Amino acid sequence: MKSGISILFFLIFLNSCGEKTNAQSEEILSIKFSGEFPIPFDLSLEELKAMPQIEVSGKEKDEEIHHFQGVLLIDLLKKTGLELGTGLKGKNQAQYLLVEAADGYKVVFSLPEIDPEFSGKHILVAHSRDGIPLEEGVGPFRFVVPEEKLHARWVRDVIAVKLIKID
Repeated sequence: MKSGISILFFLIFLNSCGEKTNAQSEEILSIKFSGEFPIPFDLSLEELKAMPQIEVSGKEKDEEIHHFQGVLLIDLLKKTGLELGTGLKGKNQAQYLLVEAADGYKVVFSLPEIDPEFSGKHILVAHSRDGIPLEEGVGPFRFVVPEEKLHARWVRDVIAVKLIKID
């Protein structure tokens, strides 16, 4: 009898783990732009794909050059009403983006390094690699920073971008 109850609890536990995994994958269908943005918003995969697309090339850990399709982060930031370009001066330069992945991994980008009027860096919010949608565990959203030698900020499974101001 005790072994039957143990098996029942084990099966209930396994079932609840599966539900959590499905819920997590459903949650990654959008990126939440929040924090100090004048106009915060959620960006769905469909909305990202409907925007004008660009392609950047970068070397992955497999040492092969791949082509990533998506939208530049700077173009998404323009939708938030954020002061960029010549408006990015004084206190506005003391802001940064905290980018979070589904697994809790976090990285930081300063606004001047994202803005093309300050830097030549291209940060792509990618949805495809070599014309194929990003696989589970990598996408649906991935930050690609081809100018960086290390891939520490090539964030997989991006779920949130938060603007933080330093006072």
